Amino acid sequence: MGISKKNGYIKMKEYIAYIVAVFFHTNMTGMINEYRRAYLVDTLMLSTDQMSFFNTFTGIAGFALSFVYAMILDSKKIKNGQKFKPLGLAAAIPCGIITVLIFWTPGFIQQNPTALMVWLCALALIQGFCFYFGNTVNMVAVVMSPDNKEREQLLSFRAISSAVGNSAPLVIVLVISLITKAVTGEKNPTLDYLISAILCGVVGTVTMLIGMSAVKERIKYSEEKKNPLEGFIDVVRNKYARRVLLSEFLKAFRAIATFMQPFIAAAMLGGSNKTLLFALPIGVGTMVGMLIVNALLKKFTSRIIYIFSGVYSVIINCVAFGVGYIYLTNDQPAWLNVIFIVCLFGTGLQFGASNLLPNMFQADILDDLELQTGKRLDASLPFVISIGSTVSGVIANAVVPYILYDNPAIGWKSIIGYQQGLVDGTAQTLDTKIMLLFFYTIVHGIMMLLAGLPFITYKLTGDERERVHNAVLAQRGELPDDIEIEEAEVSNK
Repeated sequence: MGISKKNGYIKMKEYIAYIVAVFFHTNMTGMINEYRRAYLVDTLMLSTDQMSFFNTFTGIAGFALSFVYAMILDSKKIKNGQKFKPLGLAAAIPCGIITVLIFWTPGFIQQNPTALMVWLCALALIQGFCFYFGNTVNMVAVVMSPDNKEREQLLSFRAISSAVGNSAPLVIVLVISLITKAVTGEKNPTLDYLISAILCGVVGTVTMLIGMSAVKERIKYSEEKKNPLEGFIDVVRNKYARRVLLSEFLKAFRAIATFMQPFIAAAMLGGSNKTLLFALPIGVGTMVGMLIVNALLKKFTSRIIYIFSGVYSVIINCVAFGVGYIYLTNDQPAWLNVIFIVCLFGTGLQFGASNLLPNMFQADILDDLELQTGKRLDASLPFVISIGSTVSGVIANAVVPYILYDNPAIGWKSIIGYQQGLVDGTAQTLDTKIMLLFFYTIVHGIMMLLAGLPFITYKLTGDERERVHNAVLAQRGELPDDIEIEEAEVSNK
């Protein structure tokens, strides 16, 4: 049953300020994740070699630096019982600034290929630094309440807020593009991206400062200094962490699919600024999916839900591809377009599980690690788990430019044959549109099915999850006077 306190620990003002901060923090990351690809390919016109190098270098270098960041975070001296709050406050302004710089490239740098690549890679690594510590706005949710149910509820609302915030830049860019076109009389994606990034950066900075000022961490941290390298070893030894690591390795290959989103939007709708029309039904489906997952958790374990969500993902993505294929090859009738949008909503339902449940798995594993080692490994755990997603992500992002578009300089013919810089994206060939659709749907579905397989032998759910959590609470000691431990089992079986 865990610990309980009437009315919970988190005050309503704190709750609201935190959720708003999460929303606009993710708004900044969403702006970068959704539009940097289109900016690099269609605005800066990077070749396949340049794009592949950028993806590979920043993936490997960023991962190596995150190793250092994780050691810093887990060995950080705790002041006034607050571990994440000071870092979130310090990172807020740098996160806003780098969001803007990602979409601004001085003309003299664009003219020099070497200088351009140095500029882009440097910005990406600085972004990784800023947003690693800025991500403490997400990490702090795990320690804002010692109550298991309240923590789970907060994680759910955090995930929903994050999903909506991630999609919000799609609306912002579309609105800004309509305004700039009305003012200038022509499309200007470069200006649209920059103005949108400025809006996201300013609002994101302000809300992060307010939200992280309001939060309070309510668990007892150990003051004993520990070797951070031992934390990584502890995580690797944990059987549950290894299963999540493997799952994330398989899931991260969906980067090939998600990379295609602004390009298929351009090919089917005319421009990448209309990515909203694809992403909105998926985003709404994601939110609904999270609500469905929360309801299903009352009857089924997280493990079962995650496995079957992968099966569902394959089915719905195959249906989406079939409908999209018929739509593209039959003069694009409006009624089929409506059905395709419904299918995209259906694919979003699966994102509800893949976005929400891994966070819950990691929160439970943190408890298991603390029970076994006496350490809070808030940074070491996600770092080790990210090894899987980093390796597969580097592979996927290195390969995907060669899948997407040609490189005449070396005579490379891609699978998709996407043509860079077309003002009207619908001018892409029918074969290109079909292949974009295939990678956007089928590949994603397969990766999500594979991501669920490691959980067949995952046991940290249900009664075992409650036992571990209660044992950790008892192990910490010094619980507040106004809470109760109900039916706690403290055995380390």
